[in-house]
Amino acid sequence: MLANLALHTAARHYCQTQSNYWYQHTTEIRQTIPRDQGNYQQMLLESYARSDVLTIICIELERLDPDHLDDIDTTRDLIVQIGRSAQKMPPHPNMGQPPPQISQATFGVNVDDAMVSDRPSAIADEREAFCTYIQALSESQLQAVQPLPYQRVLSLTESKTLWQGLRNRWQIIGPYWHPLHPRSLPDITAFNTEAFEAFCDSFSLIDQLSTRGITRIWELRDYGIEYEQDISLFDPAYNGNEGYWTSNRLDWIVYASHEDSTTIGGWLLEEIKVQWPDWEKHTW
Repeated sequence: MLANLALHTAARHYCQTQSNYWYQHTTEIRQTIPRDQGNYQQMLLESYARSDVLTIICIELERLDPDHLDDIDTTRDLIVQIGRSAQKMPPHPNMGQPPPQISQATFGVNVDDAMVSDRPSAIADEREAFCTYIQALSESQLQAVQPLPYQRVLSLTESKTLWQGLRNRWQIIGPYWHPLHPRSLPDITAFNTEAFEAFCDSFSLIDQLSTRGITRIWELRDYGIEYEQDISLFDPAYNGNEGYWTSNRLDWIVYASHEDSTTIGGWLLEEIKVQWPDWEKHTW
């Protein structure tokens, strides 16, 4: 692995690992500290703020294309700059209106951006720890960095172009598609998500795509962050936003909706029907 790529990968590793650590720490706080204890909310919000800022940094890191990084010194300076200044970008509607605000009561308090950003000391500590880690990475440490699958955040321009192609090929008008907005295309079928996921326990979507020479896919959402990803990250699931997956030929599609439906289209649908003898019993 080239040194600049190893540095970028190490930064992603760090953010993912530390963000998950602090997220899990919030769970420990909820499970072990009484809610009526005076510093309960402060501890919870500071832990969440640490996780949140690391997630923000990771997203900004993934706006960089790891296939086109500058030399190691320039890359290190850029990553440190991201660590010090990355801010949460207002998520843009790609195909619809912003989703309703979701109360994060799982943290034991209602967490919003203002409450999280009001923890400057915790956020500054995490930024500084990240930057110190990046600046201290030696050549030998970079040589030991384990690879991560390719993942890059799409720009707004890329998103618009991809959505235009997807709309034209699959008759997608708004954020919702078949079966919520029914289409009469002959090569699409909507399945019950639970049944489809059970079927996929013995049928690898990734293997089917790989046999067609597909190595990277697009994950598009009606709202928020979208990605170009390595095929190994393909995980077609609703995450609070409608999800669409395809690749450069647009000759297959997966759509996961908020109504527990998973729609398959194109040649991938035919492969699924061959391997799923009773698929008709599990349509949405």
